[in-house]
Amino acid sequence: MYHVFLADDEPWALLTLKNMIAWSDYGFAVSGEAEDGEQALARINRTNPDLIISDIRMPGMDGLTLLQTIRDGGLQSEVLLVSGYTDFEYARKALQFGCAGYLVKPVEEKELTEYLDKVKRRLDEKKAERGPGAGEERQEEGYQSEKLQVQAMVKYIQEHYAQPLTLQVLSGEFKMSESYISSLIKKRTGKGFSEHLVEIRIRKAQEYLRTTNDSIERIAERVGYPDYFYFTKVYKKATGISPAAYRRQL
Repeated sequence: MYHVFLADDEPWALLTLKNMIAWSDYGFAVSGEAEDGEQALARINRTNPDLIISDIRMPGMDGLTLLQTIRDGGLQSEVLLVSGYTDFEYARKALQFGCAGYLVKPVEEKELTEYLDKVKRRLDEKKAERGPGAGEERQEEGYQSEKLQVQAMVKYIQEHYAQPLTLQVLSGEFKMSESYISSLIKKRTGKGFSEHLVEIRIRKAQEYLRTTNDSIERIAERVGYPDYFYFTKVYKKATGISPAAYRRQL
């Protein structure tokens, strides 16, 4: 499966593109996104995607500058540029920097899938030319990139566990799909997102029960449960006893 990075300053355009097709049917998975060029560059350098689909006109850094910058940096990702109108001068410059294609909004499914087939053939050819050793090297690069991503997510959860965290919140923060984030967390922790979050909150609650005189209601709020009764229910399900019983045992 090849990884795709999407960049567009219009959230609706990102969502439309992401949901337009079943990416896996074409050998791709959307693993990252950004809403401006500078943000895109930072995340692309961190994740090293196989394919980048970027709007040409974005704040901070336009698509052409983004393409030129990643080429100057030695990144050989395939790139498709998207524009709200036909601009042949932009298209000409894009081709000079090795752009694989130029899509005009609104992007049509047929045109997108034709480009994806073309790009996949090129990626397959590159993979074959590099040979098994190079494939392993690329796989290792992907592993290291994925490792950094999941480390950042786990750290974010540990620092924001008291807030109303959801996969949707993480998706907005890291500009990745909820399903991809869920799979990364599961791979790293052995638990689903919700189970991992509950584990962190319960562990922190036990720390507060041991080391403070705060009421259980206050501790519930401090670990992300504004509803005391719900907190007690979650706590008992996770540990087998109530928070009050745990404190009495100390």
